[in-house]
Amino acid sequence: MKHRQDYFDFAKGISIILVVLFHSTIALDYYKLVSSKYWLLNNFMAPIRMPVFFFISGFLAKGALNSFDEGKFSNKVYNLIYIFAVWTTIHFSWKLLYPASPAPEMNDLISSAYSPSSVLWFIWALSIYFCVARTGHFFNKEAVFSLSLIFSLMICAEIFEFENYVHNNLLRFLPIFLFGAWYSEKLLTSPVFFNPASLAISLMAFIALFVITYRDNIPSAWSGVGILIGMILGVVVGLTTSAFLCRFTTISKLPTFIGRNTLSIYVAHSPIVGFLADIIALRSYNTAIIPLVGVPLVSITAIFMSFFLKNFLQRIGLWWLYKFPGKPMMPLK
Repeated sequence: MKHRQDYFDFAKGISIILVVLFHSTIALDYYKLVSSKYWLLNNFMAPIRMPVFFFISGFLAKGALNSFDEGKFSNKVYNLIYIFAVWTTIHFSWKLLYPASPAPEMNDLISSAYSPSSVLWFIWALSIYFCVARTGHFFNKEAVFSLSLIFSLMICAEIFEFENYVHNNLLRFLPIFLFGAWYSEKLLTSPVFFNPASLAISLMAFIALFVITYRDNIPSAWSGVGILIGMILGVVVGLTTSAFLCRFTTISKLPTFIGRNTLSIYVAHSPIVGFLADIIALRSYNTAIIPLVGVPLVSITAIFMSFFLKNFLQRIGLWWLYKFPGKPMMPLK
């Protein structure tokens, strides 16, 4: 299990780096300070970025989901809700105080409970996924999983979509989480899965599918199938690559460390990225070098500052911003 935990942490580390790169690209693109190559990179990494996170989250949730102790499961959900509520409030307060940010309305804070629009939607979605996965104790798992696949395919194929992209993502990634929670054990214990040949084959299939799926003339229905298959291949590529690279200590040390501290980066990086992009935009005067180096520069700085912020807050006694401070709560009914 230790080896598995290592490559899980490595994969989570790479995934959170890709998330920060994505948001840095968005922030700098607002000022037209991004090379188009970064959008190509983001589009290529999209089937890996969040699917790997949700798959690993599903697998790691198995203990709470399968426990007969209702309190163990409930406290996982309550902790996610607590973190989401705390950091949504912090982000809202930052927007109120930061002059360069459009002033939000109080309704935005209230509506975030059911229709989040910030980058914190991942934590919000996890709390819902936990509850859906728990239904495996009461309903047929195959039926629930099949329904999740159908809804995901419909979203990917744009057969229907919600106004809020978060609601689309909620259905899009649900089967990835459920597979990790319900069916992943045999896959992750198979020596074939982590064979270098498996990595090479899955990577080639992933690249080929990316090229085909992103053609302009492909029908949306087939595009939806391609996107769903792409997420599955993205998980395989992400995990097999992580397992392979974890063999090299020099390469794996930093991503593994980051992967063990993803929460502190995830909750704090977005306002930091926005702040850094504003500073660069004010001082760059559209120099040619910024579109090339701005995204990695902002990303690295935001990750470092997120770590620093957590360390500082913990030192002054605000550790409870990252974990529910109270006693275990009553089980969910």
